Amino acid sequence: MATMSKNSGTSDTLRSGAVFAVSDDRARALANATETWLAAATECQREMMSFVSMRLEKDAETTREMVGCKNLADVTAIQSRWMEETLRDYNSEMGKLMTIYTRSLNGEGRAR
Repeated sequence: MATMSKNSGTSDTLRSGAVFAVSDDRARALANATETWLAAATECQREMMSFVSMRLEKDAETTREMVGCKNLADVTAIQSRWMEETLRDYNSEMGKLMTIYTRSLNGEGRAR
């Protein structure tokens, strides 16, 4: 019957930290890059959640307007207005997200 060791050489090496031994400058640079990335990702997530909430409110209002319509012409006008507004909103949101990531890449950090 073959038996396996409870510890492997790989896990011992990982626990010793030898694999992660890097110079102080590299460790600091890695920590700074990670912090910058996490800050940008968090800001983008907040922005996207705010955007989705706003769009859902607008979509619900448009649906309520359409349900109250008495003729097809009114429904078409509301749908056309909704489409234009939706495209503007998504375009604006993409600009905001690009600004967040551009600031992050340029080392400017979060907006205050």
